[in-house]
Amino acid sequence: MANKKVTIRDVAKEAGVSVATVSYVVNGRTDLKISDETRKRVLQVINLLNYSPNQAAKALASKRKNQVGFAISDTDSVLKAADEMQVMKTVTKFLGDKNYDVFLIPPSRFENYGQADALICYDLDKSTFSAIGDCNFAPLLALDCYINDPLFFQINTNLERLKAAANKQFSGEKYQYVLLDTNNAEKKDFISDFFEDVLFVSSPDDIKKINLKNVLVSSEALLPFIPKKYNICFEPDTTKEKLELLYTAYEQAANRVPIENHNLCV
Repeated sequence: MANKKVTIRDVAKEAGVSVATVSYVVNGRTDLKISDETRKRVLQVINLLNYSPNQAAKALASKRKNQVGFAISDTDSVLKAADEMQVMKTVTKFLGDKNYDVFLIPPSRFENYGQADALICYDLDKSTFSAIGDCNFAPLLALDCYINDPLFFQINTNLERLKAAANKQFSGEKYQYVLLDTNNAEKKDFISDFFEDVLFVSSPDDIKKINLKNVLVSSEALLPFIPKKYNICFEPDTTKEKLELLYTAYEQAANRVPIENHNLCV
């Protein structure tokens, strides 16, 4: 809705409630029975659509605390946990240099983080992403996960970049793309369709399943576990360009800037 002024009817339609309900929520009516779930959904849509006539939404947008939440998945994989911490460390350093604080949102703890200006959800499945959204009013950013909802920014790796790097290094020879397993089904299917040979790994033992001498890797956390007998092409998922794109999306989301393209790849 970048070229259209958002109305109360737009908010009601997106939230799946009546116009009257939106009006009651934004005016803080407590004498009417409105469930917490409905109230949260309405306020979240107000934030996402930048419903400017609403003073509550304006206040939410203006009270910036320079704090960003980083949500991770619930995993038993040592490799996955190492990857999550590596990426969070990189994001924290990058945003720290811009005077932002990043705090960890542990798995399965998605209560209202009202102190955050935005929440970065790293490699989460759709249902978990939605669960976080249902509990929080802050804008959500999907990092390395496929959500495909025009209300939310998603910042993913450009697979064409990875393929080009592998084709260049291996001179057209066959290779296997080795990456960490994910609970995001859409992401897993898309990657499997894009590359000819893909191996998803959850444990160091899975590395033994590599079946080609040429290996493409994009997760830094995997590098120490892949034997040097393989020809490795390392093309990182987390680049400076991607972090800059994440920051731009964060600023636009936190300031409720209307924008058409929410699907960002680099």
